[in-house]
Amino acid sequence: MVVWRSFAALFVTLAAASAGWGQTALTEVVKPGDCFRYDISMKLTGEMRFRKDSGTVPVKLVANATHSYPERVLNASGSIVEKAARVYESAKVSITRGTDRSESTLRPGRKLIVAEWQKGQRMVYSPAGALMRNELDLVSEHFDTLAVAGILPGKAVKVGETWKLANMEAQALCGLEGMTEQKIEGTLDKVVGEEATLTLAGIASGVEQGAMVKATVKATAIFDTKLGRVTKLDWRQKSDRDQGPVSPASTMEIEISVTRKAIPVPAELNDVALVSVPRDTAPTGAMVNLEYRDPKGRFNLIHTRDWHFTAFTGDHTVLRLLDRGDYVAQVTVTPWTKAKKGEHLTPEQFKTAMNGTSGWKPEKELQANEIPSTDGRYVYRFSVQGQLEEVAVLQNFFLIAAPNGEQVVLTFTLPPKMADKLGARDLSMAASIEVPGEEKK
Repeated sequence: MVVWRSFAALFVTLAAASAGWGQTALTEVVKPGDCFRYDISMKLTGEMRFRKDSGTVPVKLVANATHSYPERVLNASGSIVEKAARVYESAKVSITRGTDRSESTLRPGRKLIVAEWQKGQRMVYSPAGALMRNELDLVSEHFDTLAVAGILPGKAVKVGETWKLANMEAQALCGLEGMTEQKIEGTLDKVVGEEATLTLAGIASGVEQGAMVKATVKATAIFDTKLGRVTKLDWRQKSDRDQGPVSPASTMEIEISVTRKAIPVPAELNDVALVSVPRDTAPTGAMVNLEYRDPKGRFNLIHTRDWHFTAFTGDHTVLRLLDRGDYVAQVTVTPWTKAKKGEHLTPEQFKTAMNGTSGWKPEKELQANEIPSTDGRYVYRFSVQGQLEEVAVLQNFFLIAAPNGEQVVLTFTLPPKMADKLGARDLSMAASIEVPGEEKK
């Protein structure tokens, strides 16, 4: 009897120390210095809907992407990676919009990428310098591997038991900039040996690039109970997006497959290789700004990320400025007729050309002056209130002329009430433009 009681006491002690009878501990702790190898594949199908005078025009959308990289955790809190460095061994996306097809890859000099959370938003940048918009999209719009372990409940659960994803993790995994509502739940489906199968399902609503998005999610994940790691995730998402300031309305179905494996620290992510990565400070503007190159080599442009490319006609490049999702202004960059070496349009010629723009009726000139330049360029600006296609707007015109006679015109168009929000961002863009453009690696 004493033996039986002793055995029973030992059994109770062991049970208390374990996850519990019939339960599985679904917890993963990520620490600085941990490294993982990720392989991600994505397939997207859907349509974009453009508004025309004749009505809405649907355009078929198809995309395929692959990403492979080792990632080193730099900062972490529990299961959430707050900052990580990764080196892309491969990153490629092909997109077909109607009959147009395009491909994007990373330049060799932009393989090292840092991903981190700043004030509730994910920031992805290259310590080597500015990314181009297509490169930023390539490395920031794939599945957010910083939040993979966040699908877990962080406790022991029984088969069939459910839990709700935290808002931060749901926002990251669904690719939203802001969350308004989410009801995504995880369930422990089964445990076979050392492999636990989880499912996730639900809905999420939020904002991305100023447009409202509704997402429906169905996903399956594998958790290795011995290693205490999520090793595989298959994510399915259907998204309905309203038209936004820089994007059309769309409906998309996305299938993503992620494999994840813990690895030793690779040489390309050791302390020496990461010496350029800011550790305790925010990344500099040179790291987080974006670079735009005119396809014809007439100019290069460095701009902040809140400017979004919207159109290229061959003669005009158009970008729009969003401030927390709100439309602020539009800039049209127009290469101008080359002048003789050392010459440029006079202020009077420039004003006459700009005020003669089709559909533009100037009413009041607010400012006109030459802006001092230290690089030998001539920069002239004038601001005018008026009517553009019978809509009241403010336009800031800039003439930038290089010593060799190359000229570019920047036209900033905005509602007068948005002048304070634009601030000096037009001056910053005018100062950053290179005329003519130069090839960079």
